[in-house]
Amino acid sequence: MHGSVFLRDLAWVLAASLPVIFLFRKLKAPSIAAFLVTGMLIGPHALGLVEDPARVSGIAELGVALILFFVGLEFPLARLKTLGRTALVGGALQMVFAAGVTTAVLLAFRVVGPREALFAGLLVSVSSTAVVLPVLASRDELGSPSGKQFLGVALFQDLAVIPLILLLPALALQGPVAPGTGAVLTKVAVAVVGSALLIGVARFVVPRVLDRFVRVAGPETFTAAALVVLLGIVALVETAGASAAMGAFAAGIVLAESESIADVSSTFAPFRDVLSSLFFVSVGMLFDVGFLAKHPFLVLAGAVFVVGAKGLTAYPALRIARAVPKTAARAALSLANVGEFSFVIALAGGKLALLAGEGQQLFVAVAVVTILLVPFVISAGPAIAARLPDVATDREPVTSELRRGHVVVVGYGLNGSNVSRVLGETGLKTVVVEADADRADNARRDGVPVLLADATGIEGLLMAGIVRARAVVVTIPDPSASRKVVRLCRSRNADVRIIVRTRYIREVEELRRAGADEVIPEEFETSIEIVARVLRSLHVPGNLIATQIRILRDEAYRKLRDPQARPEAGRRLSALMAAGTSDLVLILPEMAAAGKTLGEIHLEEEHVAVPALLRDGVPLAPPPLDLTIEAGDTLLLVGAHEDLVHATKRLEGSGPEEVAR
Repeated sequence: MHGSVFLRDLAWVLAASLPVIFLFRKLKAPSIAAFLVTGMLIGPHALGLVEDPARVSGIAELGVALILFFVGLEFPLARLKTLGRTALVGGALQMVFAAGVTTAVLLAFRVVGPREALFAGLLVSVSSTAVVLPVLASRDELGSPSGKQFLGVALFQDLAVIPLILLLPALALQGPVAPGTGAVLTKVAVAVVGSALLIGVARFVVPRVLDRFVRVAGPETFTAAALVVLLGIVALVETAGASAAMGAFAAGIVLAESESIADVSSTFAPFRDVLSSLFFVSVGMLFDVGFLAKHPFLVLAGAVFVVGAKGLTAYPALRIARAVPKTAARAALSLANVGEFSFVIALAGGKLALLAGEGQQLFVAVAVVTILLVPFVISAGPAIAARLPDVATDREPVTSELRRGHVVVVGYGLNGSNVSRVLGETGLKTVVVEADADRADNARRDGVPVLLADATGIEGLLMAGIVRARAVVVTIPDPSASRKVVRLCRSRNADVRIIVRTRYIREVEELRRAGADEVIPEEFETSIEIVARVLRSLHVPGNLIATQIRILRDEAYRKLRDPQARPEAGRRLSALMAAGTSDLVLILPEMAAAGKTLGEIHLEEEHVAVPALLRDGVPLAPPPLDLTIEAGDTLLLVGAHEDLVHATKRLEGSGPEEVAR
């Protein structure tokens, strides 16, 4: 009976979710908000289609476990090093500031007690990654400085959720120093240490055993083996005193080291998506719609407070972490919401009586409103940022001497640092404009003059001396930001040479219209490199390869965009290839030909001629058949393509017919 009731409730959940999700997508609203609204509508406080939310919340807890399992799979122990100081310091300060302000306001107005106030502060301190990322992607801002800042802080927050959940039992104790506090903290410490030791051992042992087992037993056994690892680690972590959700997180960390990490993700991803959606629906069921009807202004005031408090606290946190003012402002607005992990913390806190009654109702309502406001708040970013400076500090070592006849390099990533190094080696003056504090520090350590500034604003470019610059090299990966930089540079210096790096061919024309002189799309240059290597492997002469590459570039990528386009050079190349070609082979000591004569090699059996041999810079044309080939000699081979391949193998001794016989 219970099984049939559960299936009925599950059917209602799924059936009700579909039209709500469809409506929310039409409105371009986040899907998380759609799931929460679905729960509100079908729950016991509205339509009553699901009378007992507890029947669904059991599955929802499994959804939480899988959410944390995937956090573990992506656990960035190695990535933490790449986050940089801004993300780590800014992320930590943002959470502390947001939690502190929320707690202080609630205590000042005597809304709740100290424990509940601090717990509410923790809930508010976490922002949404799942909601904000699609919004930034739709605005083409994921690769922008503010987008990167948000991603760094959001990643830090995702990791911070784990210790927060572990410490909740201590927060739930009564009194400043309540009886049992020591016991709880000891239990938490034992759970943390025990789990850490388990993870430390399992992380090195389990992936190796699992990968070897899969190689022996076959890939079809992988899913079952991964499930055994997941359930086994969950059981062991629970034995150590931690929750099943923490066990799932630990299992994710362990399995992340497996060679089959992609298979793990693809195997469990469908379950995660379904069960996590059930989690948010079950949270929505807890909300009493009547509460919103009774207290609309309270909910609105709470949402305004959260957005304002988080935005205003995130900005100084990021500025302390040395983010550029404009970048900090836009990233702060992306953080001004309540995140999906806040509901995970709320679920754990609800079991400890840290959140109940009207407090729970208010939190869910405020969270939903802040999530719905995300697109509008982020849209306000440019207008607010426009009132702020582009440069983090005016104490930068960019002298007036440097700002004349120099090259401005925008971005100090891999491409920017390489360009700056090469330009410096050639004696050209270079000034770097970089919005990331850590990369700016890297430039200083490399001895490169650098401005910590947002190049999408004119102030930083003017301080870099764009008016008198000889050239600008834009190396940042964000196409939207690159276009802004190009327009600004062109507006202030009509004669400056602008070279832009971009990722895709489709971005070339827009960048050229913006004012770029040269656009280097990585997608296209990669294809050119592939073409060149293929032609070289087929023994096509170098001058023909160079001609073909020049034509590809001069025709503005027409050949790649239109496979039917075949210029005259292509037909000539085809004819020359059919007639045969040549190749140069350097003789190495380990090759079979070393120490043999040309007559002993019998290259004529491969229908290949050797018209010349180069030794110590002196050509021998033609070389005699009794000449002993030495290591360091270069042979000129002439013949058809397939014959050249066989001849080269004969020289190496790797072909079916070796020299030594």
